[in-house]
Amino acid sequence: MTQSYENLLAILEKEFSLCTRLMELLQQEREVVASLDPDALEQLLRDKEVISSGIRVCDEARERVLEELGFKDMTICEVSRRAEAVYREPLASLASRFTSIIHRISELNSFNSMLIEKSLYHIKTSYNFLSTFEVSAPQKISVEA
Repeated sequence: MTQSYENLLAILEKEFSLCTRLMELLQQEREVVASLDPDALEQLLRDKEVISSGIRVCDEARERVLEELGFKDMTICEVSRRAEAVYREPLASLASRFTSIIHRISELNSFNSMLIEKSLYHIKTSYNFLSTFEVSAPQKISVEA
């Protein structure tokens, strides 16, 4: 049982580290979107995808360990209340840290979404303005299209 708790703590620490890196990327995203640098944006998106994949792997591992411990479908906060005494405080601390970082990630994501929408609006407006003078921008088709 002790090894399962140790595994859970290790997985949660790794997942928290990935969330911290994701938060840093979201902060960079604001600058990249504002600079309209497509290459930097593309690299940022690749980095975010790698981190998201890592978080998914941690989620799956966490769910397996929680099931081993008999805590299937419980939050970390709930687990911290029912865990063995020695693991209650570290789990409660991690639950609190996760709550904080997830809130911050959500805020950054919302802000970046608004910034992207505003940038797209300005691009469309500029394109339409140029179109009235029969000026056409070169069309570039991305690989993802």
